[in-house]
Amino acid sequence: MPSPVFSKSAALPLLCCLLKLTLHGNSFAQSTLDRIELTDDYRLVIVPAPNTPAVSGLLHTRRDYSDFNAIEVQTWAEGAADRDSPMLENLKAADLVAQFPTNSELMLRWNRGSHSQTQDFQPMSQVLREGQPVRLESFGGRSSDGVMPYFNLHDDAGGLIVAIGWSGDWKCEFHALANGGVSIQGGLKRSRFKVAKSEKLRLPSLLVMAYRGSWLDGQNRFRQLTLKHFTPQNHSAMSLMPVAASVHGMLGFNDTTQSNLSSLAAEIAALDLPLDTFWLDAGWNEGGFPGGQGNPQFDPVRFPGGLSPVGDAVRTAGLRFLTWFEPERAMKGTRLHRDHPDWLRAPSGTPESLRYLENDGFLLVDFGNPDARKATIEQISGNIRDFKISIFRQDFNLYPSYFWHTDEPADEVGLSEVRYINGLYDFLDELVRRHPDLVIDNCASGGRRIDFEMTRRSVLLWRSDSCWDSADYPRNVQAMTHGLSLWVPLHGLGSVATTDVALRSGMGSCASFAINYRDPVAVESLRAFLNRYRSVRHLFQADFYPLTPWGTDPDRWLAFQYHSPEANEGILQAFRGGNGVGEGTTLQLTGLLPDDRYRVVDWDTPDTEDVLSGKQLMDVGIEIAATAGNRAVVVHYQKISD
Repeated sequence: MPSPVFSKSAALPLLCCLLKLTLHGNSFAQSTLDRIELTDDYRLVIVPAPNTPAVSGLLHTRRDYSDFNAIEVQTWAEGAADRDSPMLENLKAADLVAQFPTNSELMLRWNRGSHSQTQDFQPMSQVLREGQPVRLESFGGRSSDGVMPYFNLHDDAGGLIVAIGWSGDWKCEFHALANGGVSIQGGLKRSRFKVAKSEKLRLPSLLVMAYRGSWLDGQNRFRQLTLKHFTPQNHSAMSLMPVAASVHGMLGFNDTTQSNLSSLAAEIAALDLPLDTFWLDAGWNEGGFPGGQGNPQFDPVRFPGGLSPVGDAVRTAGLRFLTWFEPERAMKGTRLHRDHPDWLRAPSGTPESLRYLENDGFLLVDFGNPDARKATIEQISGNIRDFKISIFRQDFNLYPSYFWHTDEPADEVGLSEVRYINGLYDFLDELVRRHPDLVIDNCASGGRRIDFEMTRRSVLLWRSDSCWDSADYPRNVQAMTHGLSLWVPLHGLGSVATTDVALRSGMGSCASFAINYRDPVAVESLRAFLNRYRSVRHLFQADFYPLTPWGTDPDRWLAFQYHSPEANEGILQAFRGGNGVGEGTTLQLTGLLPDDRYRVVDWDTPDTEDVLSGKQLMDVGIEIAATAGNRAVVVHYQKISD
């Protein structure tokens, strides 16, 4: 999506950097980021830039991830103890030049974000050419709505990954320069404000990671950086990600009750399926979904004892309790609107496609308002404690930029957004401080708030609202796995059916199964799948390799591989739709050791195994035969111990 050109006069001098390929140095020691050079082996080096003027009102902190050749810079705006800050305009997280060693062709790669479309998370790429800038930006106030804030700039020998850490609106531009360099500018989409005296506000962060090798080597290095440093640390990666029984294959959102949920938890426990979480989505609060947001209490008719008896039943069943909330949205006429209208912001200036936000009474609970935020923390923290919630699922079903901008003074452009996002981080951090074992699920209409500030605080259990009910299912969800896995190591889906195609199309590091748990045929199909799936689930956090181009045409094969170098183990998944007999395909694997021998098992013929060398699997490949109908192939391979 196009964005306005940044004003050259508004750069943050701390981040005016020259990324240059030189022959020496591979360590960083100073506390600010004035200039970056990359060595010939693509190591980051910090070189102090002389005569860099300070910008009053701005502070910067830097964190080095030397194990990944990466640096994070966080920028803060601060008012003095006795006066406001100067006017701050056109604030950027990045304003740098990347200079590669030769004038060879440079490629920029990024992905679409989520917008509830079949094309969600589509990989994009463009050769950078002088005079043809690439301008990208978020849409509507959520960081991965439309475009994800992650970028890979590379030549044939290595590259630079740049990510913006901001959970609101951002923009980023890439300009090819005459000398073979690339200008990179990125930050807030709109900013012109002062910070009040004694106030300190976080601004967008910048994450830069250099790598040597192919662009896919860079992607996998970034996946591992994300796992180690930008994923919640209160549980292991796989413990963060549930394998859940969703109640909503049997109960509609607004049909849940204290009685039927408690009974269902006991029934699911009696089935003895290898599940670990009981998934309750929207609709339990007073007024139901979607009109009841702003009524934070449970429905007193359907839940006379609240959700505490349900939480007790879930715990007795030996399951974790995942519960849905949407604390950032309220509707006109609800309790919040009646009792605290000063905590709410109304929308304005919406395009025709979003006019329902104004017409239907959508309101934003202003997390930039300390009173609103503190009250919300108290409410939800009490719910987590009383309901025995293990996984807090946070949804966010509106476009906040149209609320932040309402009645915005000319000298406070972007200030409401900045205060709001600071409040959001405070809200999430305080919940985990009070509940150290809490897992936070970042839903946001399905995958519309993915950035490294959110991944360090939460996990992604629902990546898009384009899902099982899409006319393009299952290719839509297969393609999302193909695209999103380039950047995000922890995500998944699950299924509402128990056919092989449905179950295998929803595989990932997490899964939610919204089936009829009173149907013995469905239950046994799920049981057989879960026994296999759980044996390979750990591989979804490993290295990822697309084996075919991304695409949404179901008549074409779509395939990818997850490979663990440490375990010398992996899986291949390949999908094709259509009703006729299509062509088969042969897929060459990646990342194996040529001389090692591997046991190879196709899930469709589990009693038969092949033993092949790594060289055979990479050079000759695995042949997938042509057959009629939808195909969902899973092949597991593992090194044979010497």
